[in-house]
Amino acid sequence: MNVATLAARVRSSRINYGWASIAVVFASMAVAIGGGQYVFGVFVKPLAEEFGWSRTQINVALSFSAIGGLLAPVVGRAMDRYGARLVVSLSLALMSVSFLLRPFVTELWQFYALSIMQFAGFPGAAMLPGARLVGIWFPNTRGRMMGVTAIGANFGGFTVPTLAGFLVASASWQWGYASLGFLAAAIAVASVFFIRETLRGSPGNLRATGGGLQAAPAAGATQGAEAAILGATVREALRSRSFYAVSFGMFAGTFAYQAVLSQIVPHLQNVGLSLGRATLYLSLVAVIGMVGKVIFGYLTERMPVKYVLTLSLLLQCLGVLGLMTLAKTPYLWLVLPVHALSHGGMGAVWPLLVQDSFGLKHFGAVFGLANMATIGSSLIGPLMMGLSFDSTGSYNLGFAAVIGIFLMGSAVLQLARASYREPRPGKAKAIAVPR
Repeated sequence: MNVATLAARVRSSRINYGWASIAVVFASMAVAIGGGQYVFGVFVKPLAEEFGWSRTQINVALSFSAIGGLLAPVVGRAMDRYGARLVVSLSLALMSVSFLLRPFVTELWQFYALSIMQFAGFPGAAMLPGARLVGIWFPNTRGRMMGVTAIGANFGGFTVPTLAGFLVASASWQWGYASLGFLAAAIAVASVFFIRETLRGSPGNLRATGGGLQAAPAAGATQGAEAAILGATVREALRSRSFYAVSFGMFAGTFAYQAVLSQIVPHLQNVGLSLGRATLYLSLVAVIGMVGKVIFGYLTERMPVKYVLTLSLLLQCLGVLGLMTLAKTPYLWLVLPVHALSHGGMGAVWPLLVQDSFGLKHFGAVFGLANMATIGSSLIGPLMMGLSFDSTGSYNLGFAAVIGIFLMGSAVLQLARASYREPRPGKAKAIAVPR
């Protein structure tokens, strides 16, 4: 069998392995993000009633998501070296254990320890694998496919709180956590069988590239660079202005998860809505956000990514303002689509900005380093919201601070320069070291 025939077979198998890999990452993001930020508020009141912990004490557990930011460079480098399959399966296994042990918690420190374990698995289960696999399998439609993949987060945001809320209301908070553990374990097993970055049994001279799986040319071939995953080095990234602009933008943007998303249910309950209506609002944020991911992902194929991110942050300012001022009125539900579309779209766009700026070759390490900026939002966001409630009896002061942070992030993002793009198949490479 000649190389051309083998390469054709690889391309024909691309849909099977590409879509299977994306499907597993979709589910992984659902349980990781749905079981993290989205579902957190469902357990706040039961834990406070069971153990007498304050909102600030409970929110400290969410601050341990900073561990994910701290470990992201290490996990990203491991993914670059060993592939996404190993990283995803081990990360989900870690999260599964953290959820399954929650029902046996009796002390606050135990709750904190399991939260640390949960968020240690977060980078490899949610933040890193999707963008790498989309870049490998779907280079020509990566904006839309990244949107489709990232819908997993919103799907988890809709299904996981609904499942957990039902179990908390009908059984106990212990059963709510146990269900998350079983889900994570099942997806970990699936990742071992279905995530692929190369065709099963393909020879060593076939490798994943920015244009899909291709045959590597013979030694000394002039177009050898086209058969490898291309990208700026970590050193080049760290020397660029874009890296720090993107990092600050991520710091600002992730307050949407650490300080807003996790507090929606307790905030709406605090102003008088029932748990059912508060959970409904959160679920609608997740469902409408699915559409937002595809829309904003598509926009990145038509305009610079930093402008798409800026639009997302500005529209989220309106959504948070609505939570502050309209929570007791029916008009809140009119603002909901704006908030949900922009919130959902943001999650699909961040990895694309890193790819545009620095390529795919060292994407895991570079994105992991940029993601370290989210340590700040992980530490500040939950504590800021807990202190806002404990000192004023309301989350509004914290929400106002989030709006200011979003505006700063929008301004700094304008300094980013998206100067690196993976070449399309058959095109000569053009690398511009980002500034």
